[in-house]
Amino acid sequence: TAMASLVLAVLVLPSATTAAVTTARRNCSNTCGEVDEIPYPFGLGPSCSLPGFSLTCADNASYPMLGNLPIESFYIFDSNNLYANISYSYNYLCARISYTVKMIPGVRDYSVHWEAPARHFAMSGSSNMLFVVGCGVKASLFIGNSTVEVGNCSVVCAEARIMEKLPKGVCDGIGCCFIDIQVNLRAFTLNISRTSGSARSKEVYAFISGGGKDQIFWPIDALRSLLPEYLEGYEFATLEWAIPYKPNCKRAMEDRASYACVANHSECKDSSIGGYFCVCKWGDYGNPYVDARCPEYEPPQPSPPPQRAAEEGL
Repeated sequence: TAMASLVLAVLVLPSATTAAVTTARRNCSNTCGEVDEIPYPFGLGPSCSLPGFSLTCADNASYPMLGNLPIESFYIFDSNNLYANISYSYNYLCARISYTVKMIPGVRDYSVHWEAPARHFAMSGSSNMLFVVGCGVKASLFIGNSTVEVGNCSVVCAEARIMEKLPKGVCDGIGCCFIDIQVNLRAFTLNISRTSGSARSKEVYAFISGGGKDQIFWPIDALRSLLPEYLEGYEFATLEWAIPYKPNCKRAMEDRASYACVANHSECKDSSIGGYFCVCKWGDYGNPYVDARCPEYEPPQPSPPPQRAAEEGL
């Protein structure tokens, strides 16, 4: 038996120079609960979104829904922001994908399954890793429902009195192991099997993180119910999305009626999951899917002479 949670978030951080720029379609409501701006091609209802990107907002809802998934937040990254590599403008979402597997006496094998919210979404293989926290299990990750294995790892533990003395460190097989995903996934199956020769935990936690393998944890936590604390400290998984109506930019630009990169100063990029996405040529802010929502080119300003710079405190 497994309990799973998934929270989807588009990450964007408005800068002082771009906070006033709206990224929604004109005449469309773009707020829902705690989300104060929903950027196109996402939108509330089919008339305010591209097909496949429609969200719903129930009365008194905290977040809009993409299918049965809550969208937690939308932000737009400034080009100088540290996290611009997962910018909305570069067709990434962030998702919290986590599972709690309760270990039942006498049951050896467990299985959980995940699917992207639609065909034009996929878990990115360039950054994501599956972490398994627990004791006395082997985890195997498969593509979709197939027998094609992405990878596997095993986790062992000593008795609690020994685990308490172990220092915090990277995930190395004692209380925690990881699988480097490396392939784009629209769906996966995770099999978890009990193993012998190790202390056992009552629960096993599995979650996807895009923050790399060198994340720190306490080995004793594998014997405790501390998944929420893990999720607070780990990066979200990254999901790629694409405009799915044409297989690539070349084909998309041949059909201007359905071409999604409508803003001036926007350009098209082929997506690694099929289809394409749009970006603004001059900077990471703005919205290439909405008319007049990409900034114009601003040539770099020359540096002031040294004497003037000193006078101005630069």
